[in-house]
Amino acid sequence: MLGAIAYLGIAFVSPFALVAVPLAVYLVAQRPARRDAIVAVLVAAAAASLALAGPADPFAALEGAWLVLLAGALGIVLVARPGRSFVPTALLVLALAAGAAALLVWLTPLSWPEITWRVTRHFGLQARMLLGQIAQAAEAAGGDAPAFVATLERSVESGIRMASGVFPALLLLQSFAALALAWTLYQRVARAPQGAPLARLREFRFDDNLIWGIVLALVGVLVPRIVGVGVLGGNLAVFFGGLYTVRGVAVVAALAAAAGIEGLLATAGATLIVLFLAPLAAMAALALGVTDTWVDWRRRLKRAAGPR
Repeated sequence: MLGAIAYLGIAFVSPFALVAVPLAVYLVAQRPARRDAIVAVLVAAAAASLALAGPADPFAALEGAWLVLLAGALGIVLVARPGRSFVPTALLVLALAAGAAALLVWLTPLSWPEITWRVTRHFGLQARMLLGQIAQAAEAAGGDAPAFVATLERSVESGIRMASGVFPALLLLQSFAALALAWTLYQRVARAPQGAPLARLREFRFDDNLIWGIVLALVGVLVPRIVGVGVLGGNLAVFFGGLYTVRGVAVVAALAAAAGIEGLLATAGATLIVLFLAPLAAMAALALGVTDTWVDWRRRLKRAAGPR
């Protein structure tokens, strides 16, 4: 759950609304008691009021549409496939919502360049506001403030352009984290929650057939000449790469737990790795996650440990 909270801090869309809307759906769809229904209505109303209270922005329409699609997909899955564990349910919800979003783009005048422009404009405005505050602080501190701000601005603009190209994948990953946090809150808030709580990180896994997502991503990235395939491949690479990186982190967590490294010691170690070795650690986690499809590192670990 802590990982979900941390990732939601990267506000591709409103973190509160992205958690509150699924939480309301969970409370309503899972055989609610009267108190749960009231809480759901209040949560949904608060999320809607915060979303509508923001400044008018072309990006806000995308945000609102995604929240509606995500809530609708979640409600359909909970009613049609009740009792499933969280991970397959969340992945199915994301697949339905993404499919509906793609269909919506295809049926409406909205185009991919338009979406990219809205995303770039939205985060560009936010970045300029932040850079303005940094420039004022740098000028107050003295030194070569203009050069520093100009360098930082170029880096931020480059990052925004890259993120805009893979925005759908980033949004799907953030929505997965939001669904996880909403499910955890539902287990705490509901009077008689249905379903099992989230498993520990070291138990995180999903259907091995999703490895075909990595294959399709590689095809799209390596063969970008076909119109649209390069964009699709990049988004598939980010989304499935993110999932398999988390799976690799789960393998590392299982290995650390087997070695007796847990609690504060594990948290401190993970923090140091993220601070100083983030790119290398991410690649290693991705490799572990992908190879876990065939090797199943945690099963081998249990077999090596043997009966105790």
